[in-house]
Amino acid sequence: MSLPAGRAGQVLAAALLLLVCAAVWQAVAAPLMNLYAERAEAVTQRGALARRMTQVAAGLPGLKSAASQAAPAGAAGTTLMGGTSGAAAGAALQQMVQDMAARAGATLGSIEALPAEPTGRYRRIAVRASVSVPWPALVQLLQALEDAQPAMLVDDLQVRGPAGIGLGPNPPMDATLTVISFQDVERP
Repeated sequence: MSLPAGRAGQVLAAALLLLVCAAVWQAVAAPLMNLYAERAEAVTQRGALARRMTQVAAGLPGLKSAASQAAPAGAAGTTLMGGTSGAAAGAALQQMVQDMAARAGATLGSIEALPAEPTGRYRRIAVRASVSVPWPALVQLLQALEDAQPAMLVDDLQVRGPAGIGLGPNPPMDATLTVISFQDVERP
C-alpha cells in the first residue's frame, strides 16, 4: 500500500500534522496550562489570606484592650467552676444541672458525676444526665446550659423520640447528655 502523492498527499500530511499537534497539546500543553492556572489561583488565595491575617493582627491590640475593659480583673473566675477539688466542683455542677432541669420542666432519670480530668492548667469537670422531657422543655434546658455561669458545654447529646404515634403535641422524649465545665487548678 502506498501513500497518496500530489495534492491528496499534502492534505493527508497536513491532517496528520494537525493530529500530532492536537495530541501534543492535549498531552503536554493543556495540563501545564491548567497547572499554571491552579498555581496562580493558589497564589491569589494565599495573598488574600495574608492580607486578611495582617488586618486581623493589626486589630489585635484594640481587641485586647476592649476585652480587658469589658471584663474586670475578677470577672474571669465566673467562667470557671469554683472549689478546691474536682469532687467538690463535680458535686456543684451536678446540683446546678439538677436545678436547671427542674426549672425547665425535665424529669431527671439519672445524673452522675464523671471523674475530673486534668487538661493543662485546668481540670475538666463533667456530669452525665438522662432526662425525660418534651421538646420545648429540652430546648429550654439546653438554652439554660448555654447561658449558665460558670460556663458549661453540652457534649454527646442523644435524643430519642417517643415510640408511639398520636401521643399528643409534645410527648416526652428521652435525652442523655454530658455537661462539661472547667476548674482552674492553679487558682486558690
